[in-house]
Amino acid sequence: MKIFIITFIAFVAAISNGYTMSLKEAISEALNNNLTLLIENNNLDIAKEDLFQSKANFLPSIALTGTISETDTTDIKLQSGVKVSDSSLNGSSKSIILSQSIFSGFARTYDLVASKSNYDLQKLNLEKNKQDITLQTIEAYYNLLFLKKTYEAYAENFSNVGQRFKATNKEFEVGLVSKTDVAQAESFMNLAKINMLNSKVNYDNAVNLFNDLIGTESSELSFSNIPVNLPLNFSEFKERVIINNLAIQMAKLNVDIKKAHVGYARSAYYPKVDFTATKTEFDESSSTVDSGTNEEVSATLTWPIFNSGKSISNVRKAKEAQNSYLIILQKTKIDTITLAKKIWEQSEISKDQIIAAESSYEASSTAYEGTVIEQKVGERTVLDVLNAQQTLLNSEIELINQRKNEEIIKSQIFYLMGDLTIENMRSL
Repeated sequence: MKIFIITFIAFVAAISNGYTMSLKEAISEALNNNLTLLIENNNLDIAKEDLFQSKANFLPSIALTGTISETDTTDIKLQSGVKVSDSSLNGSSKSIILSQSIFSGFARTYDLVASKSNYDLQKLNLEKNKQDITLQTIEAYYNLLFLKKTYEAYAENFSNVGQRFKATNKEFEVGLVSKTDVAQAESFMNLAKINMLNSKVNYDNAVNLFNDLIGTESSELSFSNIPVNLPLNFSEFKERVIINNLAIQMAKLNVDIKKAHVGYARSAYYPKVDFTATKTEFDESSSTVDSGTNEEVSATLTWPIFNSGKSISNVRKAKEAQNSYLIILQKTKIDTITLAKKIWEQSEISKDQIIAAESSYEASSTAYEGTVIEQKVGERTVLDVLNAQQTLLNSEIELINQRKNEEIIKSQIFYLMGDLTIENMRSL
């Protein structure tokens, strides 16, 4: 048990003389450097302007117009045949026009509902992208730690097996072991080298992936448990998923938008009433009038009776789109709950897997130490020692893997509940 504690502390510390990047810092870097979030922020601004324009449709519009005209009249001849002198008039006018839509068949109302829902949808989409990046960063962070430790373990194992191979050669030279023992030791050494090289490739790939994700060169990472309080049971977890899951909320908003589109299409059936008030001041508009002021108030009723069935077709089209998104909503709920159940089961199993991995590591460590002692007194062969060492290595890597999985499962649970934020994870 003492060896396990020392080894695991060395793993979770993972601190060198250089800068150590915490999980929280890695997430912050990823969020700050991600270009997708910049695009989603722009999309949110666009949706905000659409919402503003929908609200503005309820306000009246005011227009100021002005005209200047010049009229020359020549060759004027009265009915009596008498010619009169030519005339020239310079007229001008200026008008203020106030217009207001009184009733538009609820089109403006449904347009406002759709714009508001679309704005809320864009906010959720931005938040979902943030949590997607957060989850990817957490997975990449712990995976990099795991692969780094795996590579170091395989490298150390290759060194140990290499030393064992050299020692076996010397023992063969003095007749303490057979040629078969030397061949077996060499075989283990070659296998250890292959494992080390493969783990180095995996580790390098993980480094590149992590650097691309956070947008900067990775430093030393440190293992720590994510400090979150998980739901007490699956029922509580399921309820929080149904209420707060971002994918489900976005699917609901899409249904609301399509429902508003149906109402907007139906508004074409209803009459529209517009109010207009105009005040015009004019100068020298005719030979008999020098100036004047004209005020006019009008109300216009427009009721489309028939437009070749286009309105009915638009309503049917909008209803079909709404039905499609209702199906998508139902499918999203089913898929999300199915995934939540799977993740929760993995969380429950993970607890037992960690206990088993700890026991396996402790037992393998004890077995290896005993095998080395027994080999020295001739009760065990070199092959026995190499097998015990390989078993110890495998159990050590499996323990680290289970610790990594536990933290990733935690983050997946909070992601499904829509709560995977730095604030909710407290200090990292």
